[in-house]
Amino acid sequence: MLGRLRTCRPSTLQNASRDEIGLAMNRFPRPSGLITLLTDFGERDTYVGQMKAVILSLAPQARLVDLTHAVPPQDILEGSFQLATAWRVFPPGTVHVAVVDPGVGTARRALACLAGKQYFVLPDNGVGTLVFRETPPHMVVALDRPQFFRHPVSRTFHGRDIFAPVAAHLASGTDLALLGTPIAPSEIVQLSLTPVVRTPERVQGPLLSIDHFGNCRTLIRPEDIPFAYETALVRCGSVVIHGIHTTYGDVKPGSPLALFGSHGGLEIAIRNGNAAHELGLRRGDLVEITSA
Repeated sequence: MLGRLRTCRPSTLQNASRDEIGLAMNRFPRPSGLITLLTDFGERDTYVGQMKAVILSLAPQARLVDLTHAVPPQDILEGSFQLATAWRVFPPGTVHVAVVDPGVGTARRALACLAGKQYFVLPDNGVGTLVFRETPPHMVVALDRPQFFRHPVSRTFHGRDIFAPVAAHLASGTDLALLGTPIAPSEIVQLSLTPVVRTPERVQGPLLSIDHFGNCRTLIRPEDIPFAYETALVRCGSVVIHGIHTTYGDVKPGSPLALFGSHGGLEIAIRNGNAAHELGLRRGDLVEITSA
């Protein structure tokens, strides 16, 4: 059952240690009132609605933003990529809930983190990798204090019973330090990713994500390219593209192109088409850029 939400301050936590009280007195970002939701739950079932009900029961003033619920089931890497594309557009104090959680109910930890003046509530399975590798967390707690959970806690739905109520507490002003036991940021599980490799002659990196339009996205950044865009040769499998363009309209409809997408990385696309389907590209394929 859900208890009445009360903003917790150090003076209200009788069992808190002196170190915990000291942490709680640190200045955390003021809550923005925004909570984002990212899951692999889809839209057919009621899972997302149940999470929203828990949040709004505890924090009726919260404003909820659905980032996406179309992450493929159990696809932690795609969840990490999607979260990394979106979090920076939100104001400080936003709470991001990311639930792609094939290990729900096991010994995997539940976490709440502060990074880049925003909060992240998620399982410790690597879903935060692409956020935290560029913006390391300032503070991480393991969510191990049941007074902040919904009860009874389902072994198969921590999104509703742990992550949602913790997000509501954060959005209502509860100090992060009071929500769990601090752990070192270096202890967070990180996904093992094929890195972007740069030499003076070439740049290589994998396709990490394919969007709704079939655009094939990488983490190769503009600063990784050591030569002029117009001289670049972009190869992926049997696909060879001449030059790096600035927008889709630079080429004729149906033509392939390479450009830097809104996520900040290189993508391979087809104007008014689906590059993944038409060019036979798949996530994990290696992209290589050389100079002509």
